[in-house]
Amino acid sequence: MLRPIHPLLMAALFAAHSLVGAQDRVAVGCQAVKLVLDERVTPGERDRLWATGESVETAMPAVLELQGCHGERLDSRALEAPLARLDPAPLRGVRPLTFLVTVDLTAPMGSYSGPLTRPVQVDGNRLSLAQARAADGRMEPVVLAQTGKAAWKKVTVRGVDQFLAVRSEPLGGDFTTRYRRYVPGPQGWRVLDRSQPGLWESDGEFPGRRSFP
Repeated sequence: MLRPIHPLLMAALFAAHSLVGAQDRVAVGCQAVKLVLDERVTPGERDRLWATGESVETAMPAVLELQGCHGERLDSRALEAPLARLDPAPLRGVRPLTFLVTVDLTAPMGSYSGPLTRPVQVDGNRLSLAQARAADGRMEPVVLAQTGKAAWKKVTVRGVDQFLAVRSEPLGGDFTTRYRRYVPGPQGWRVLDRSQPGLWESDGEFPGRRSFP
């Protein structure tokens, strides 16, 4: 998950990123959200390695920064892996301003790993993960996986972006498929959830909207 950087680790990370590779940068008024990758992760390398399970040896994890109007660093978060992308388009109809950040967690083998996407909010001078309230009142991070047995898509309902997410997992010797809809609102995100027996795999067609609550 995104996590605040310890001061000593921060010094090491930014020393390693002093000659940076690929960068994604989005202006937010006079501020900016910037994704900084290790110098060895050039745009070409990122595209070549994305979702292959290969990695850049000894590359440092990507860092997400919020920069102030004068270029000062207001907040920063270390990601879990060197390969990452920042979608430059903010989510429509969602407040606070929210962008999608994807980290490539693909393993060399297996069908349960792949790129993981999270909405990251620019809330004042801080970066924060979007959280959704479930039916039982619990809060959980909005996590969108793309694996052999999970997928998601963004849909727009009355001018507001939502997410549909499907995932199949083994349960008691059989597979169960969960269908989730993440809906933003004035009080934050909500997640609607339903499950049914059966296996869904991402090489098939994405479920129709009626499959989701």
